[in-house]
Amino acid sequence: MPRVLIVYGTTDGHTQKIAEAVADTFASDRWEATAVNAHHASPDLTPEAYDRVVIAGSIHGGRYQRALRRWVRTHAAALNRAHTAFLTVCLATLEKRPEVEQELRDIVEGFFDATGWRPSVSKIVAGAVPYTRYGWLKKFVMKRIVAKAGGDTDTSRDYDYTDWEDLRQFALRFARAREQSPAPVEPGLALEGAAV
Repeated sequence: MPRVLIVYGTTDGHTQKIAEAVADTFASDRWEATAVNAHHASPDLTPEAYDRVVIAGSIHGGRYQRALRRWVRTHAAALNRAHTAFLTVCLATLEKRPEVEQELRDIVEGFFDATGWRPSVSKIVAGAVPYTRYGWLKKFVMKRIVAKAGGDTDTSRDYDYTDWEDLRQFALRFARAREQSPAPVEPGLALEGAAV
């Protein structure tokens, strides 16, 4: 049975849900799937023992989680030899302005440059806003950010912007794809063999 490793970084828990959904999709396609929070990853967790590796992280304040950056940087050489996918979780995908898309590309490219890793494929996924779990200050800040992006601002409830079916289809395509060389990231594109 082929094996997939999903290593993720999460701040408010939504990227964990995404990683688990990817693991469930692989499992439904007869893969042995393991999802691990980079913050809790043991030192002996290495990509070499897996047929595919998915890295998932969310952007907060223009950066990914420190533990995720550290794990990827530590294993960059092995990841560059493997068939890998990168999922970026970010609310900025709600904004359709070219300058926002360029900023996202710059953040993702900065992650690749800082870690020394280039995935086979990459996808940017809309995240969630769990207003009800935020303290008053974070709720206020997030409401302003989400309003600017054109999202929902009723802070009495939570919002999930992830297209779960699109994510499932991406995971299935990646599970079934032949190995490909790394490709650049282009938000909004859904192309096989290219960054999405």
